[in-house]
Amino acid sequence: MKSMTLEITVDGGFHPANQLLAQDPSIIRESLHHVTILEDGTIVLLYHLRGDLDQVRAYLTDHPEVISCDVPDGEDGLVYIRGHPIEPIREFFSLARTHGIVFETPIIHVEKGLRITMSGDEQTLNRVTSEIPSDIELTLLRKGERKPGVRDVTSLLTDRQLEILTIAVERGYYNTPRGTTHEEIATQIGVATTTVSEHLRKTEQRVFSELVT
Repeated sequence: MKSMTLEITVDGGFHPANQLLAQDPSIIRESLHHVTILEDGTIVLLYHLRGDLDQVRAYLTDHPEVISCDVPDGEDGLVYIRGHPIEPIREFFSLARTHGIVFETPIIHVEKGLRITMSGDEQTLNRVTSEIPSDIELTLLRKGERKPGVRDVTSLLTDRQLEILTIAVERGYYNTPRGTTHEEIATQIGVATTTVSEHLRKTEQRVFSELVT
């Protein structure tokens, strides 16, 4: 079986109220754990969000393009959304049903869009790529054999997480003794020390979970 990892971007986002969620600093969009286009053209999502979930509930409940939603209490959880996607995104995710490919999850947010891994036979994947709507900007990151139990763990990371991890490794953060600190990494890339700490913690969690599951 073959797979390819893509980054896609599209004007207007990819689901109802996405721009509201993206522009609110109190909300962190972690990843998509399920995406389905139903026969009526609506989209169903399971969306891992952190932060002010009360505000998420307000955005979704009042949005005219959201049919239904379920937002958990607290500050971290999976949010169910059913709504009307923009046309290019409806066409894109419908490719899984029409061609029999698999969109692997979780689907990860990157700075300007989504990082998605598709799996299937090579001929079908090539055909799917050629049928991706022209309104979607597409970047091919990786293409190759998908072996059982093996996954490109970097596809689970956001651009910022991968940047911080790369610097940490290059500067010896994981050496004994450590070659650098969170503070030094933060100074190099111009972010807060707490940002480095949080990104490394999340990166380690994702990578280690992938290796032992």
